[in-house]
Amino acid sequence: MNKQEAIKELESYKMIGTDARSACYNEAIKAGILVIKKLDEPQKPVVDSFVAEWFEDNKDALDLAIFMAIRELDDEEWPHKTDFENWLDVAENKPIETLIHMKDGYEVEKEPLYCVKIGKGYFSGFDETKVTYIIDDAPGALAQRIKYDSKEEAEMDAIQIGGTVEEVVEG
Repeated sequence: MNKQEAIKELESYKMIGTDARSACYNEAIKAGILVIKKLDEPQKPVVDSFVAEWFEDNKDALDLAIFMAIRELDDEEWPHKTDFENWLDVAENKPIETLIHMKDGYEVEKEPLYCVKIGKGYFSGFDETKVTYIIDDAPGALAQRIKYDSKEEAEMDAIQIGGTVEEVVEG
């Protein structure tokens, strides 16, 4: 039962009437509802995409999948073969707790993107003669700028055209 369901159920216990007994009873119900409203809802875990992918592949038999994944770690040395195994083998990640909480929902951490800035504009590509195209900061133009998945790739183009790399905040 979540907070909203508990509040709804308590609301259903309210008495109809104008006498002192009904008023007192209803005040007690209101007090209970106020206490429930103060309870913290559990926050959805925010995880890397590789954790989300593993979870989606294994959520139907999660207990067994977690057991098997941990058991397989015993046979390997650090670093492991996959990012998920490395994540699972770090106690600070609280991997078992996180995976269990993911059953109630989760969010995938957004991967950073990078752009190359040149003066007041952004690099948007080369044409066939290797002329650099630059777009300005106008809101409609920002969608046309090149967004790189890796900082290293953005830095290679930035060096070539004399720009700088900046991280893009995608909303």
